[in-house]
Amino acid sequence: MGDLDRRSMLAGGIALTAWIGGTAQAAEPDEPGLAFVYEAIVTLEPTIEVGRTPLGTRRRVPITGGHFAGPRIRGKVLAGGADWQLQRTDNWTVIEADYMMQANDSALIHVRNVGLTNSKVPDAPQRYLRTVPIFEAPEGPHAWLNQAIFVGTIGTPPEDAPKPSVRIRVYRVT
Repeated sequence: MGDLDRRSMLAGGIALTAWIGGTAQAAEPDEPGLAFVYEAIVTLEPTIEVGRTPLGTRRRVPITGGHFAGPRIRGKVLAGGADWQLQRTDNWTVIEADYMMQANDSALIHVRNVGLTNSKVPDAPQRYLRTVPIFEAPEGPHAWLNQAIFVGTIGTPPEDAPKPSVRIRVYRVT
């Protein structure tokens, strides 16, 4: 191969690398945002202390029902689910809720909501409670729940909500 051919290949390789690099940079996603999906008031039974395990202190919080509403979906939370909480040795608590929701059109949606809170940490400078709900919705009008990442918050319910209960707000990561 002559010097000219090598120079052409080298220049072509540099141009290709620059084009690929430029394309990769242009294709990177924008910073994520959040879009409100729904707010739920979930009713609970009192916490059941399971006890100490090798991983920490285990608790179970039965889910007895509730309701949810947002711009694209509304319905009820079905009884029978539970939140299995694990308070770790650092006093942070892992939340693992598993339950069903029923949309107003009767579609059943399975929810697995995993999160982390410092609500049991003494002298925590700021309360932290965030979750990542994962949905399994049937094909049809609610299939969009299967096609995105969601984050949630769990907080104090409104004054008129049944006791005990929690307020869950869910957002789609855009």
